[in-house]
Amino acid sequence: MLSYLRVLASLLLKPIKAIHRLVKFLIKQQHQADALTHSNLGLSLYNQGRYQDALNQYIDALYYFQKIHDLQNEGNTLSSIGSAYRGMGEYSKALEIYEKAMSIHLQIMDRKMEGKTLCGIGTVYYLLGQYSEAIRHYNQSLIISREIGDLSNEATNLNNTGLIYESLGEPQNALQKYQEALKIYQNKSNRNGEAAVLNNLGSVYSDLSQYEKALELYQQCLTIEIENNHLSGQVSSLNNIGAIYRNLGQYSKALEYYNKALKIAKKIGDRTNEATTLHNFGGVYDQIGKYNEALNYYHQALSIRREIGARKNEGTTLNNIGAVYTFLEDYPKAIQYYKEALNLQQEIGELNSQGTTLNNIAQIYYRYGEYSAALEYYQEALVIASKTGDRDTEATILSNLGLLNSSLKEFEKALTYYELALDLRRKIGVIPGQAETLYLMGKLYCYLEKYSQANESLQAALTISQEIGDRMSESDTLDILGSMYRQLNEYEKALEHYQNSLIIRQQLGNSLSQIENLENIAELFIIINQKSQAIEHYQRALAITRQQEYHNYESIIIDKINKINNA
Repeated sequence: MLSYLRVLASLLLKPIKAIHRLVKFLIKQQHQADALTHSNLGLSLYNQGRYQDALNQYIDALYYFQKIHDLQNEGNTLSSIGSAYRGMGEYSKALEIYEKAMSIHLQIMDRKMEGKTLCGIGTVYYLLGQYSEAIRHYNQSLIISREIGDLSNEATNLNNTGLIYESLGEPQNALQKYQEALKIYQNKSNRNGEAAVLNNLGSVYSDLSQYEKALELYQQCLTIEIENNHLSGQVSSLNNIGAIYRNLGQYSKALEYYNKALKIAKKIGDRTNEATTLHNFGGVYDQIGKYNEALNYYHQALSIRREIGARKNEGTTLNNIGAVYTFLEDYPKAIQYYKEALNLQQEIGELNSQGTTLNNIAQIYYRYGEYSAALEYYQEALVIASKTGDRDTEATILSNLGLLNSSLKEFEKALTYYELALDLRRKIGVIPGQAETLYLMGKLYCYLEKYSQANESLQAALTISQEIGDRMSESDTLDILGSMYRQLNEYEKALEHYQNSLIIRQQLGNSLSQIENLENIAELFIIINQKSQAIEHYQRALAITRQQEYHNYESIIIDKINKINNA
């Protein structure tokens, strides 16, 4: 009887165990389905630039993958979480999570994800301006990708290495890497990858002031994005095309492309690109001297960047707002925004941008006439630029040190700094920067009454500006040439250059520059005793100050008109 009961109990337990296994299996299946749903939603949100929302989904996915002990997907999700933190500008957190992902990839010998995560770590170091560390990780990732035949990640690493060389001011090395990446994408018929590289090639040619070539590449990129219905990509391409027209001084054309970009970004809820486009609108209005409009767009961009946690880009916008207040000569506000940007950049460890911001703060102290403070900030900026290999910023700082020493009447030192800046800009091929330095040298030679050297430098600057289509730089150089001829008592030539400069500035719509031109012309007419002409040009300048509500300038010009009338 006892034996019978044991057999009966055994038979009864078998279906219970089977049911238990089935329940466990079904729960595991449900957890896996939930995890994949969160993971896919996270990827979609990440691609829209909604990094915080993506992070929340990835964390939910991670919970389920850990619950079912799915190590491979746990590692993949940790890598995705690292990328979300990277997008939010939380770089130390990104590195911490990437290292956890790497530990799992190595444990289960997932070579493909090991390569991809190394690439992600490299990108964090790139964003931090730690280029040697970035290249080291990209190279490790590249070796793995080639060993296992992961062509997609190989192309990504080549493309990212190109970005570093571009940042280091080594355009030829950048072009080589981009071309290698492009060949892989084209061989694989990976049109999205091809578009991304075409975009970066366009960026290099834009940096080299080869705007027609850049525009051609951006248009090719846009064509692919339209073919693939890749709307976020279209927004980026439209923004890049707008930037070319902005560099060419064709501001209405630039705004036309930015409008197209903004419309698409809002339609698809791409907050990252929406902020970028609003920031770019601000840049155009900033450049043409419509500072209230510029501030409006910058603040819209800033609000979104804070909302989505794009901290690096937040710093960029804070810097640009500071620059607007600098032009408006509201230096306390400028300093406020620059220091806010600097604090943020130091908090996230973003060295590259710190150099730029320190340089901007130095310029404020320079304008205040606090030269020792300016020098301190310039030197700090120069150390960072040299450390990160940011040669373009280094050249800018050297040029600004030239300006500072010029103001201190240390003219030989000033010229030495200008020569160093010019030499560096020639080495790295920054053509607009060469024109700027030549312009500053010419201006100093004018002050020193060394007119042959002044003319040589200014004519060289003018030639470069005209060749690359930099209309703003061209107008500035014509203006200073006008002043040089006025000092030489060659009044007809002076008037011709002032008027040619004014025509360009009217075409560009830069209000403050037009006021400056009109005042120069008015002063010239006073010298040649044509007071009615002088008053007419002051009146034109006064109309612009009232239209743009430049109250400080308005009172100055009224005083000048009254002085003529009372003479």
